[in-house]
Amino acid sequence: MMEFRQLKTFLMIAKLGSFSKAANILGYAQSTITMQIQALEEELGTILFERGSRKIGLTREGENLYWYAEQILKLTEEAIDSTTCGDQPKGTIVIGTPESLCLNRLHELIKEYRLYCPEVEIKLRFGTCCDLHDMLSKNLIDIAFFLDEPISEDKLVTHVLFNEPVLLLASPKHPLASKACVTPEDIHGEFLILTESGCNYRARFESFTSSQQIHPCSTMEVSSVEIIKRFTRDNLGITVLSKTAVQDELDQNQLIALPWTGPSFDVSAQMVYQKEKKLSPALKRFIALTLDRMRKLTK
Repeated sequence: MMEFRQLKTFLMIAKLGSFSKAANILGYAQSTITMQIQALEEELGTILFERGSRKIGLTREGENLYWYAEQILKLTEEAIDSTTCGDQPKGTIVIGTPESLCLNRLHELIKEYRLYCPEVEIKLRFGTCCDLHDMLSKNLIDIAFFLDEPISEDKLVTHVLFNEPVLLLASPKHPLASKACVTPEDIHGEFLILTESGCNYRARFESFTSSQQIHPCSTMEVSSVEIIKRFTRDNLGITVLSKTAVQDELDQNQLIALPWTGPSFDVSAQMVYQKEKKLSPALKRFIALTLDRMRKLTK
């Protein structure tokens, strides 16, 4: 008989276009989800996926099942929410966030939420703004935190939480650290250590430098904020990061904010979710706590 977990696995593969990516998100071995899909196909007597060499696609029968699978999972979740006994939220919430925001802002919020809602399972997914937007649109996460320019989309609910300064940073030993002002021309020929492409403030920084014919000697792209900070502390190059991500290093004089005279690359911290999403009691409680705590930080 068709199982709930088989449908969940089927939807995840269809959304990601990959058995291996689906296995990683769901926490299964790839062989496990392969067996689940094989069992589902045998029961239905049809093939659900076109297994090409590059990307997995749905067959016509798979496309037909997709709509029904989404409705079944949605109704199941609503049934669980409506029949949960007591005032204590249960279930799972999946949160997407930049790593730096989680380390320096969200960790205290999540710790407090766990005190109020100990029975809720929390899953964290890290990524750039582009990654998070994609995950949100595919319903792979329930809610996302962005460091970006204010997002205004009809299908999304956006809560702007606070302004986040973005700084040009270097080791105190770097030659630019002794300058009273650092102009855009000063960074021509410097070695840059930057976050992944898809990060909003990186894109704006590179767009500006390119428009001014300012070119680094080389660029290193690093997906980990902690590694970026380590390399910059070691005077390998200069970087651009949010102030929140480097507050401890600034306080300890391990990094310094260069007196940048160029344009601002500041962003807004935002909490975003799909307008049509049915909010579970667990998610409603998390949203309310976030709005209360985060907005107090700006007062």
